[in-house]
Amino acid sequence: VTRLLAAPDVKTPRGLRDRTMLELMYATGLRVTELVSLPLDAVDRERGFLLVRGKGNKERVIPFGHVADDAMRT
Repeated sequence: VTRLLAAPDVKTPRGLRDRTMLELMYATGLRVTELVSLPLDAVDRERGFLLVRGKGNKERVIPFGHVADDAMRT
């Protein structure tokens, strides 16, 4: 997991995006389809949670920690 999270080149915009996506997936257990379809307004960084609509159109609240939040800030 450590090598996977360190793989993206964070000196490029694409690498920053990829690192953020990996951090969010690792921190929250999101499925790839949930992550790529996540609207910006579903992220509540102040409270540290995501509002995700998953399989079967079910909605759930998922907390995330400071490492994922830091990744989103860059």
